Amino acid sequence: MKKIKLLKPHYPIGIGKKIEELFKLGQLTEGKFSDKFEKKLSSYLNNNNCVLVNSGTSALTLAYRLLNLKKKDEVITTPFTCMATNEPLYNDKIKFKFCDIDPKTGNASFESIKKLINKNTKAIVVVHWGGLPVDIPKLKKIINNKKIKIIEDAAHALGAKINKKKIGNHGDYICFSFQAIKHITSGDGGLLVCKNKSDAKKARLLRWFGLNRNVKGNKWLQDIKFSGYKFHLNNIASRIGYEQMKYVNKIIKIHQRNGKFYDKNIKNKKIQLIKKNKNLKSSYWLYSIIVDDKKKFKNYMRKHKIECDEVSFRNDRYSVFKKFRKKLKGTDYFNNHMLNIPTGWWVSKNEARYIVEKINKY
Repeated sequence: MKKIKLLKPHYPIGIGKKIEELFKLGQLTEGKFSDKFEKKLSSYLNNNNCVLVNSGTSALTLAYRLLNLKKKDEVITTPFTCMATNEPLYNDKIKFKFCDIDPKTGNASFESIKKLINKNTKAIVVVHWGGLPVDIPKLKKIINNKKIKIIEDAAHALGAKINKKKIGNHGDYICFSFQAIKHITSGDGGLLVCKNKSDAKKARLLRWFGLNRNVKGNKWLQDIKFSGYKFHLNNIASRIGYEQMKYVNKIIKIHQRNGKFYDKNIKNKKIQLIKKNKNLKSSYWLYSIIVDDKKKFKNYMRKHKIECDEVSFRNDRYSVFKKFRKKLKGTDYFNNHMLNIPTGWWVSKNEARYIVEKINKY
């Protein structure tokens, strides 16, 4: 039996020839496929305030910039995520605090957030772990009309839903990733979705030096009113992403099919499943489980040719965040007991049955 991979990039059929055409035409930098990909994503998410960028990290950087934070302002964020969530905060010298996470979901603990909110809190950053949405409507009730922005790191959550509405329509800023191993990939890429049209308009300028690329003639003759970045997505990556959108519904459907199959059929007292509420529909980018002994379980699964591993780690393990380290009970437990099993579009029904069989016999 071949090894069942934990992660695998999806590629559109015939994409090589399409990329070759762009080289022949000399259309490599941001171009018509950048616009087409952005419009496809806007249509998919049913939100026109979409800003295509070159990575999920860039999307987060723009979101933090749009907060217009002052010296004393603070952000609450989760420690259990890719470093892309928190390094932009650190790099821009934004004050932030780590909340704990709920070890039953991997998502931010609302109880922990409540304790951290103070007069200086201006934003809360949440990660939809593995594609399972954070309950944003519930978080809004906790905020209780305070002027605190919600930023969603939705790198795992393309196609996930809250109350039957897709992620991308709940918080103030929602950041997606099209990095190599996400549901769809453009090689690398990202998307910032804004609640307000004015924020999206400013973000489109910020992504390219503060200039409007749609201006006809010499674009460099425009006035730059605020300094920006080089965050636009080139035409090559956009061509890949545009083609990926033909497959997006099928890809996410298979992730969800496998994930729901595991939810129903994994029955082993040594294994705890992630808690899911009916109003929160996961995209199942990852399928995380809580095991008794990580090393033992990982070796057992490898023996049966099933890849099983961590993907992201708690950020405060790294020296760069040394001063932010503190006792976080839920994070500690999740970190010590969580592993991920294959659930992606490449996992067939028979392979999913095989995975369940081996887990139940563990």
